Amino acid sequence: AQEQRDYEQARAHYQQALDIKIEFNDRYSQASTYGQLGLLAKVQEDYEQAQQHLLQALEIFVEFGDEQSMTIVFSNLARIYHITKSQQLVKKIGETLNISVEQIIEYFDQLSSNNSDS
Repeated sequence: AQEQRDYEQARAHYQQALDIKIEFNDRYSQASTYGQLGLLAKVQEDYEQAQQHLLQALEIFVEFGDEQSMTIVFSNLARIYHITKSQQLVKKIGETLNISVEQIIEYFDQLSSNNSDS
């Protein structure tokens, strides 16, 4: 129960930070906060919410050309895909990155096999 309260408190703090970043139109900083909200939702196994937040983060990092952050978000989305097998998720990633669903699934499978090797 304590852990759940801690998650809810963390979510509230991240949401508050996001609201401030939106208010001040700090788009780049919004991305990392969306990423944190996504990871928090993933830990709580709320994969739908995790996808939404991580996709928002990915979209912003693409806008700013931040390839390192894009890679991190992409890896987290890959983990969610391997749990959910959501075709909608890969479709949205494909639209954001302008690559095919087949390429994304291939990348996800490569990430998965690389992670299981280590």
